Amino acid sequence: MLRIALGLLLATGVVFCYHDADFDGVSDEKDECPNTPITNLIDRYGCSIIKIMDNDPMGSHYDIILGYIYDRADYGTSDDIATLTNTLQADIFMDNWGGELFTSYFVSDTNRSNSSGMNDTTLSLYYGYSALEEYNIFLRLRFGAIFPTKQNDYNKMDYLGAISANFIVSNYALFAGYTYTVIGDDDIEFYEFQNTHAFNVGLGYYFAANMYTSVSYLNADSSVKMMENIKSVSLYLFYGINNNWFTTFSYSQGLSDSTSDLASNLRVGYYFQ
Repeated sequence: MLRIALGLLLATGVVFCYHDADFDGVSDEKDECPNTPITNLIDRYGCSIIKIMDNDPMGSHYDIILGYIYDRADYGTSDDIATLTNTLQADIFMDNWGGELFTSYFVSDTNRSNSSGMNDTTLSLYYGYSALEEYNIFLRLRFGAIFPTKQNDYNKMDYLGAISANFIVSNYALFAGYTYTVIGDDDIEFYEFQNTHAFNVGLGYYFAANMYTSVSYLNADSSVKMMENIKSVSLYLFYGINNNWFTTFSYSQGLSDSTSDLASNLRVGYYFQ
């Protein structure tokens, strides 16, 4: 049962004879989980079945997500390079804490010797909390280690720290984030590496408890000095198929020569309750 439908009924002047403080469609006297967020899908006891808001820090669960990315870029050259990437992500969340493992394997249509293989693997630790719960503001801190599983002579361990914020207003979500990455790669003949700053900002909308979309903008330093910043705009879609299965799709358009011209990402995940 969706609180959006209930809100429409209230807007048309229908009067109910019971109290429902969190507008989840379950009366307060029967609600076993009061104050559930408006973005959650609710069972008949008023408790969350699945949470689709990425920045909601509460709850314990784990999931596995498989993805497929198509990327096309010319990086200022005359030839487009298409890359297909298979991704694997595993998440575990215990109340406010969470952990994530992300790894991928790529294949590019180029004649270079490193046209396929593993990308780097990231292991992250999260801590999320409600900064101002009465205003639906959620913060998340992230610390990660990037292991050099991509094979080349200069690739070394990198580290990152990030903070993100999500502010819910009715069915809208305003979000922003900052990431600082310490690059450990060795400099090579033509390239000198640097630590990077990355900023993103966006706006999301919840059509229903199992359907969400957002648009966002990213501006990040290139890890190579003297190269133009990475800039892109992205569209993201989430759909919860049922209590366990969900899928996401994203499309990014590059806005600078150092960014992929376009990238599309289709993912399918399973949510363990």
